[in-house]
Amino acid sequence: MKKHLRHLTERDRSILAFIALYRIGTVDLLATACFLGTSHENVTRVLRRLEGRELIRKIDAALSFSYFVLAPRGYEALGMEARTPRTLTEQTLPVLLAVAQYCVKNGLCRMTSREFTSTFPELCRPGMNSSNYVVISDGGKSKLQFLVVDRGGAAHRIKSRVGRIIGQRKGIPAFYSLMMAGRFRITVLTGTDEQQAKIERRVSRAKFSPVEVTAYVIPELAELLMLRKK
Repeated sequence: MKKHLRHLTERDRSILAFIALYRIGTVDLLATACFLGTSHENVTRVLRRLEGRELIRKIDAALSFSYFVLAPRGYEALGMEARTPRTLTEQTLPVLLAVAQYCVKNGLCRMTSREFTSTFPELCRPGMNSSNYVVISDGGKSKLQFLVVDRGGAAHRIKSRVGRIIGQRKGIPAFYSLMMAGRFRITVLTGTDEQQAKIERRVSRAKFSPVEVTAYVIPELAELLMLRKK
């Protein structure tokens, strides 16, 4: 076994797996997802050790915000092909952070595009987004939920975006049946209570039924967007 892969604990592997799934990890996210009742200092210590072994890389995105991505050796430790992940941009970073925060806070697990297409091939179509889906339980009924991230746009643009998402999927018979059975939900992740209220007012006036459209506040998203503007 290669030296950098030796003596990895189950927690080490869970950290690497989390970052591989969400393409991002922060001290706060990993403290909740992979540690039980420990201090942030201990989380930071473990992450520094993994960074020192070149399994993860720390990225300083702003003066007070940093995150971790997998290094090629990190993928190798998970039995995946070693590769350098794509650089996160001002567009992709808020999306990844918001989706990870939502899943961690609600005990959910994002499906990768590969998982979604292999599990639900009847719901797929070439060129259509197959990531950011989660399966939820609501009232004893399983539902497919699609996560949309508001990066600070006007509420009416979010409404139009939701309409396009529904329109793209209505033409797929299995997806249309899922909608008509009340088992497809779209949740917009936004940064503030004020924006949540605006989005909910906009979508309530649209004829999206029987698709349920909700909005959920991720305060960390607002903080990141504010940092980006500085």
